[in-house]
Amino acid sequence: MGKVKLKRGEEKRIKAGHLWIFNNEIEKISDLKENGEIVDVSDYRENFVARGYYNKHSLISVRILTNDLSQEIDKDFFVEKIRKAYQYRKNIYPQLASYRVVYSEGDLLPGLIVDKYENFLSVQILTLGTERLKPLILEVLDEIFQPDGIVLKNDSVFRELEGLKKEITIVKGNFDTPVIIEEYGSKFYVDLLKGQKTGFFFDQRENRNLTASLSKNRKVLDCFCYNGGFALAAAKGEAKEVLGVDESETAIKMAQENAKLNNFNNPTFQKQEVFNFLRKLNSTHEKFDMIILDPPSFVKSKEKIKEGIKGYKEINLQAMKLLNSGGILISCSCSYQLSKEEFLNMIKSAAADSGKICRLVKELTQAADHPILLSMPETKYLKGVILEVL
Repeated sequence: MGKVKLKRGEEKRIKAGHLWIFNNEIEKISDLKENGEIVDVSDYRENFVARGYYNKHSLISVRILTNDLSQEIDKDFFVEKIRKAYQYRKNIYPQLASYRVVYSEGDLLPGLIVDKYENFLSVQILTLGTERLKPLILEVLDEIFQPDGIVLKNDSVFRELEGLKKEITIVKGNFDTPVIIEEYGSKFYVDLLKGQKTGFFFDQRENRNLTASLSKNRKVLDCFCYNGGFALAAAKGEAKEVLGVDESETAIKMAQENAKLNNFNNPTFQKQEVFNFLRKLNSTHEKFDMIILDPPSFVKSKEKIKEGIKGYKEINLQAMKLLNSGGILISCSCSYQLSKEEFLNMIKSAAADSGKICRLVKELTQAADHPILLSMPETKYLKGVILEVL
């Protein structure tokens, strides 16, 4: 087993529960046979600190799997971790059968995402160390869940940062037709092969439920609607009119099918580029009672924060201008590089420039099947607000 020796004092964050070791925190590497292998991490006095996997090509050189010297990274390790993760979801969502069942660092399994869609699994392996452990992980998943199908949805750009190729591979089962899942009484078709990310955004589950509770008799605009999650929540909440827009024609077609699946007649969907569409609506003096902004990440790296904030501010500014008095804005960001403070400051700036006075009704975050480690703020990425225009 390879060994990683930390510089003086660098072990403190790891002992406090953080799971990443950066390359500039390492003093010495020894006995490393192969990149991506399991290594033992010691402090500068060579006392054991943790065990994880190493990638010399990544800024995050080591990702921690355990701080127990006696714990081997073997089949029993993954059985224990994945069973615990699954039990946690069954406890918090006893009436649901579809959710994120493994959330990487949030479940102490860095580099591994597992989403359960009824009896199908969509798996993302994001790091070299986890890729080397893939056969073991797939064996354990098959034993625990006994799913009808497993797909490796390894098309994330994060894999390229780890020196891995992007690919989608069916491991087990038939994925010729979309899976139907249920969320608080609403049904959705999910395409596990062609859908964004693993196919569906479970992290917005509770926020969609809140949308339903606020939308009665409102004229609603759902921007970046994807497969219609927020739009259908508004329709379920008895909105008087719902329009969903997205620049993906595939997403629009799926949203339309999901509306039919739920027997909703009032949601309509259009293929539109959201930035220009919002400006066009303002130029024609359109008004809405509720607008939802759930865009893809505008900040892919720390270097892109200023550019991303500019994009977020523009859509929020345009949305605020479109809202009637008493109107509701639900605005979110999934950019984990963008801090909560930066997000809120952007919202304040957009409100000031729009000339609207807004009340903060509620701050939003990710659903509980995306658990947040107190010791690792990087696990909290989704941030949002519900605002009321006064």
